Amino acid sequence: MRSGAAPATLQSAPLAYALRWRVAGVIPGAHAGSDNGQSGRFRQVVPFDRSPDPRRIDLRSTVRDPFGGLHVRQFEQRASARVEMLVDLSASMAFGLQETHFSLAVDVVAAVARAAFELQDALGLSVCGESIEFYRSPRRGDPTGLADTLTSMQPHGDSSRGLLDAAERLVGRRRLVFLISDFAFPLEDLAVLLDALSAHDVVPIHVVEDIERTLPSWGLAELADLESGRRRLVILRPTLRARWLRRVADHKVEIARLCVLHGRRPFVLENAFNALSFADYLLGS
Repeated sequence: MRSGAAPATLQSAPLAYALRWRVAGVIPGAHAGSDNGQSGRFRQVVPFDRSPDPRRIDLRSTVRDPFGGLHVRQFEQRASARVEMLVDLSASMAFGLQETHFSLAVDVVAAVARAAFELQDALGLSVCGESIEFYRSPRRGDPTGLADTLTSMQPHGDSSRGLLDAAERLVGRRRLVFLISDFAFPLEDLAVLLDALSAHDVVPIHVVEDIERTLPSWGLAELADLESGRRRLVILRPTLRARWLRRVADHKVEIARLCVLHGRRPFVLENAFNALSFADYLLGS
């Protein structure tokens, strides 16, 4: 376990997610499908000419039809979905007092990958800084080793442009998209990114740091911008601290507002990944 990490029971608890739409496709899976199947949850009874399958004839409805028509039962096809994960690798993701923001993102990737494997969904992954630096095409199968691959990567660069590049590649079937970032970039860029993902069901995961606990009211502090490399020595005082925290809070509120406008409130991931809280969020959002 990494130093300062959440207990294993919080990181490795079973995770599940529910889709808010019916999946189009014929590959068997765990989600409600838009097509009719031979088995699954009962959907409705329809005239035989709408679904000519003699194996599904409903005798009761057929006998009760005064015109002598045949009726068959239709069932809901259970289908496999496509899941995509877009992970920010820009330099700001290296920030963290206990764990870095990127290491928390890796915890999320591991949990979602296990869930996708258990639900028989195809999982794709893009890790992005200034460009797409790691890409795993959507596939089904055991994700063992995926998190280890990401652990060896180091956040760098002053841009998250690759997230938009990855979003623009997601054409075709609707997907469940996990967007993991600290969103330490202009709100205008976030709006453009969410617009590019508007055809999909997006789960925004906002990685934040509780700096209020560690930011003193008085003292000297050397501030470093991880993405530009610039450093600045400042004299902290209560008014400056309050103004700083207010701007952080306002930025967080605006991020949440944009995410809600695009379909879903963000999951705030702070200090440690708690799979139980994340599962509650996924099932309740």
